[in-house]
Amino acid sequence: MVVLAGVDGTDSGRAALQTAAGEAVSCGLPLVALHVRRSPRPLELMAWETYPLAEQWRDELELEAWLQCTLLLAELPLEWEYAVALGDPAHVLRSYATDRSARAVYVGSRIRTRWAARLHRCPALDLQRRSPCAVRVVRFFARDEREHA
Repeated sequence: MVVLAGVDGTDSGRAALQTAAGEAVSCGLPLVALHVRRSPRPLELMAWETYPLAEQWRDELELEAWLQCTLLLAELPLEWEYAVALGDPAHVLRSYATDRSARAVYVGSRIRTRWAARLHRCPALDLQRRSPCAVRVVRFFARDEREHA
């Protein structure tokens, strides 16, 4: 059994990682930080001039997610691993949760309305509907959103 955290190199992903690490430490479970590289979309593949830029951006997000894990988890008394998978984030997180018998899946989400979350393809909504374990969505306010709230 593990605690699973979806990490993507963003502030909301870091918030999910911190919360998941807290549960993993308190329960004495290992933590798996999973970064999912979204498969290229058809329009990205058609725009072959910009495809290398999109791939570079994906590489930078993956590196940022790994760096966040290393900095946040290095001093904690827990066993952890960083994994990368390719695919749709909700599907991959759900599969990983099933395969590793996850106690819970933590994902970050910026504060948005339900409609805005659907437009941004937030994986948390789909994951909550069909997950084999508890899904904990860690809400995150960006600095500029806190000022307007």
